[in-house]
Amino acid sequence: MEKSGFFNSSDGDRVYDATDFAAYFGSLVSNGIFYTTPTNLQVSPGTGLAVSVAAGSAWINGYRYENTDALNIPLATANGSNPRIDRIVVRLSMINRSIQLAAVTGTPAVTPTAPALTRTTDVYELCIADVLVPAAATSIAANNITDTRLNTNLCGLVNSLVSAVYE
Repeated sequence: MEKSGFFNSSDGDRVYDATDFAAYFGSLVSNGIFYTTPTNLQVSPGTGLAVSVAAGSAWINGYRYENTDALNIPLATANGSNPRIDRIVVRLSMINRSIQLAAVTGTPAVTPTAPALTRTTDVYELCIADVLVPAAATSIAANNITDTRLNTNLCGLVNSLVSAVYE
């Protein structure tokens, strides 16, 4: 099937929706965070057993996200015996038609590993930080947060693909 666009409608013969625009923009701009400042969506210790995510913006599959103020993200209660690693993600949900910050709770273990990211047609996550939640913790220290914003496998920076040349 051939497709083209975007043209003005004449008597309703051209109808476009958000998925058309997202597909177009998604072909020009890669997923990731906008690195306008070094603190863009940076994760730091929050109040209690929580983290704080700084203001910033991201791009996922042609859809834009913006957080205008620091946001406190609560974490699940710590396990009494074992540590775990939680992931702080920017989550695109096509079902909810939204992009939001979320904490993905890991599994407590003697040697914990971070939970897998969800990357399906319905949900797509970018990991901006891994957070080690020590056994019986009631707060998070800065040295328990691993910044993953620049890791291209987990998040990465938004790049324009317009200048890409393929041979």
